[in-house]
Amino acid sequence: MNASGAPFNPFMEISLEVKRKLFHNLSLLYIALYALLPRWVSAWFFGIALVVVGIVEFLRLRRPEINAWFLQKFQGLYRPSEITAPSGIFWTLVGCGATILIFTNKRIVLPALGFLTFGDAAAALCGKKWGKHYWPGQPGKSIEGTVGFALVSALWALFFVRWPVAVLSALTGAWIESRSLPWDDNLWIPVLSGAALSIFNLLLGRH
Repeated sequence: MNASGAPFNPFMEISLEVKRKLFHNLSLLYIALYALLPRWVSAWFFGIALVVVGIVEFLRLRRPEINAWFLQKFQGLYRPSEITAPSGIFWTLVGCGATILIFTNKRIVLPALGFLTFGDAAAALCGKKWGKHYWPGQPGKSIEGTVGFALVSALWALFFVRWPVAVLSALTGAWIESRSLPWDDNLWIPVLSGAALSIFNLLLGRH
């Protein structure tokens, strides 16, 4: 049984997770914008987008009728925790925008954004499909999902940094994703992964 009292259907759960990740993974657009445009243009884009989405979220959470409209319009895309709290899209904008502002090296920013886009999606889908072993004190965070995050993130990071940096940063990002951190992991994954990439690249990045 799920939280609504309906019978648990693993295929439906995976389908919903795919829909959520496709919707929330507008960060693919963020990666493309940052890769192709000057950094200041990306910063302006995130600033404007964050203001717009912030206003929408404020109205949604303050007005029940607006919230009900969004929940019906985008049925299944909001997690239960997002019904009365800011959505993953808002936190994704905050996390990606902060990463672009804090770190100036594209070889750091692009893998960090990819950890959120590809690694987080792999963690969710692997966890839904194969997750049987859960981290102590971390409900909903499976070891199988963490392994999926680490593998996909390391492969992505190899396009930008040396393999020791890619592997260690991916493992760090996977550990971050497996924790229940305040607010939302869409904020913490790119920012803290960017910090890990910077540190490991400084220590191990030279040939």
